Formats: sequence, C-alpha cells, structure tokens
Amino acid sequence: MNELPDTADALEAKETATKVPLGWWVLFFGLIVWGIYYFWTYTPSLGGWSQAGAYEEAAKAAASATATATAAETGENIFATILFTALATLAALLLVVGAARRNRKG
Repeated sequence: MNELPDTADALEAKETATKVPLGWWVLFFGLIVWGIYYFWTYTPSLGGWSQAGAYEEAAKAAASATATATAAETGENIFATILFTALATLAALLLVVGAARRNRKG
C-alpha cells in the first residue's frame, strides 16, 4: 500500500523524489512570458496604451466604418478566436494525456 514514512526526513525525500512534468514547466514559463508581454503592452508608462485612448480609437473607427463588417474582417476574427481556443485546448489535452501516461507507467 501507499504508507507514509515514519520520519520527516523520509517524508521529505519521498515528496521531492518526483520531477515536475514538462508540460507544467512549459505552462509556467509561458505564463511568465505572457505576463511580461501583457505588462509591457498595457501599462501606460511603458507601452503607451490607455483605456481612454483605446475607446477614442474605437469610437472613431466605428463612426467612419460602414454599418456591416466585410467578410475578410469577419474571417480574421473567427480565425483568431479558433486559433487561441485551439492552442489552449491543445495545451490542456497534452497535460491530461501526459498525466495519464505517467499514471499507467507508474
């Protein structure tokens, strides 16, 4: 059975004997990179972006644009949505499959 060790040192040795899966490392460093990008892009003093400026640009674009979006613009939005959804789904599936493989072997 899966019994706990008797001493704290044995427990610590058992708990630290496992390695972190590659998928978790990729997720960890990917989130760090994304956080740096997000911080740089959406901090007014670093990237120059502001909510008021974004609103003014959107209002100007809406006023000058036609009432309906072109097919190309709609296709670009759908492609971006599918791409980002598929990437997140693929990452989650890889983590689940990796965990299932590890559980079967061990």
